[in-house]
Amino acid sequence: MGSPAADPVRSLPPALVAELVASPSLDRLLDRFLDFLEEAPGRFGSFAAGVYVHDNVTGRPAAARVRGLGDYYVRSYERHGRDRDPVVQRALRERRVCDSDSLMPREEWLKLPIVHDVFAPHAMARVLCAPFVVGAEVAGTLNLARRDGQPEFTEADRDAAHVAAMVLGIAVSAVRERSSIERERHQLAEALDRCGTPVVLTDLALARRHLNAPALSLFARLGDDRPEVERLLDCDGERTVVSWSADGALETGPHLTVTSQRLPGQPDVIVSVITVRDGTARLVAPYRLASLTPREAEIATRALTGRRDGEIAAELFISPHTVKHHLKSIYAKLGVHTRAELLDRLLR
Repeated sequence: MGSPAADPVRSLPPALVAELVASPSLDRLLDRFLDFLEEAPGRFGSFAAGVYVHDNVTGRPAAARVRGLGDYYVRSYERHGRDRDPVVQRALRERRVCDSDSLMPREEWLKLPIVHDVFAPHAMARVLCAPFVVGAEVAGTLNLARRDGQPEFTEADRDAAHVAAMVLGIAVSAVRERSSIERERHQLAEALDRCGTPVVLTDLALARRHLNAPALSLFARLGDDRPEVERLLDCDGERTVVSWSADGALETGPHLTVTSQRLPGQPDVIVSVITVRDGTARLVAPYRLASLTPREAEIATRALTGRRDGEIAAELFISPHTVKHHLKSIYAKLGVHTRAELLDRLLR
């Protein structure tokens, strides 16, 4: 007579599957799956269950959760039983569900040393192993055990275990991928914090900015000037270079040069690198301004601070058209075509 939990379609509810795949950690994944088995013991008709997740390099169990059996069994099985367990070894070798009932006749099974030494003292009369495969490797196994007197494992039981193992494989793979991404994210964040250069990542799609530690420190010191500097982080084209000084002049006070660039594969993400120079550094090479008229030099230095044409016009009490006219003359004299090129040409 088959187990009442044999229907593979009903073995795992969709809500549970979604929860397992979205698990925040491997420990949470294993605990939640085994919680389900305890909450609905009829699903697989086994009194004990274990999930083993293998190490990617050694192939040995790196994480495990077992319910229905004590710690002594778990330790003794790992030390004396796993490598001698014909069910597990067949399942790993052939990468398919295997159980003691289908592996060999009952009389032959009961004569095995592992049954006498490891399984029988813990009332384990029948065992099943369902490997879950991720890519080309066995990522782990689902192990089930039944007592003497419980029905033998049937084809429907094996199908149900196979379905559960497939879900576990997908869930383990998802957790590992998220863990890998999170670990890489932390490494990159720490590297940015330690680089010493203020860096700002602007995600336009999420309307969110990330400032590394030097950038956080810099913006904290800016005080009321912070909004003006934040405006310089905008990037109209693929790359923008602007300069800013606290007093609006490039010859005195602290100076910032903001180089912003959109990521080629993700144009909604802007990376801004901020260079900070103290007031003792002269940013503009005087000889570069020699070819400009006083008004052109005035407009050029203001353009380097990130001011738009309209803002320059308002500050100098001239029209935006006049600003554009002067900029055209400045570009022609200096042999540039954009504000970014202008900054590169004027700065030392």
